[in-house]
Amino acid sequence: MSPLALYDANHGTWHLGEKARRERYVIYAYKGQIVQAVKIDRIEYVSDAVPGSESARSVIHGQVLGPGDAVHDKYVGKPSPIPPQRNPVGYFDASEDHTPCLCGCGEPTPAGKDFLAGHDQTALHDRVRQIGSVRQFIEWFDEVHGFWPEINVIYEPTKLDGTPTGQPHTMRHRLGCDHFYVDDRGRPNNRVRLAKPSEMTLPPCKTCIGTAAKAALER
Repeated sequence: MSPLALYDANHGTWHLGEKARRERYVIYAYKGQIVQAVKIDRIEYVSDAVPGSESARSVIHGQVLGPGDAVHDKYVGKPSPIPPQRNPVGYFDASEDHTPCLCGCGEPTPAGKDFLAGHDQTALHDRVRQIGSVRQFIEWFDEVHGFWPEINVIYEPTKLDGTPTGQPHTMRHRLGCDHFYVDDRGRPNNRVRLAKPSEMTLPPCKTCIGTAAKAALER
């Protein structure tokens, strides 16, 4: 098969968790031999990839690597670094995925990690000290970025008929935000739930900021 035919046959669709979105490369194996290496550009959720299945799947988009690229030359044509297993998707700790710790120390991190253990706290507090005290930092952050704790609802992205698209969430809302498709009774087609703590870092909907600010003035 040509490199393009191999890529078309292999890059989707797969059951992939959040861990996959931290990976930089994917390699494909056939009968225990690596046949292709790809540098990942993005991973796209695909709904309805398997008719009758509600399981979300993903497509890996990327650049096929060729001879002369370090990852290609290290793996392609050689035995798979992952032993045979039932799950078609596997992960391993490769030196190519190690990146410098973002705290600035220069030490390499484990695959998929931005910081060495504890170094994220070092980087955070170095920046807090540039603003002043922790209280001053919180006040500055909320003024610049807008925490808006009452904007804490996630609407699942859907099509016009209410079918989930599988796309990732991009912002958070207040309950009752009117940016969404509604049925003939005026109810949102989008499934709604409270934001997880990790999702409170998503940017708040500007319309919801306006309604929240107006409600605060009216109290």
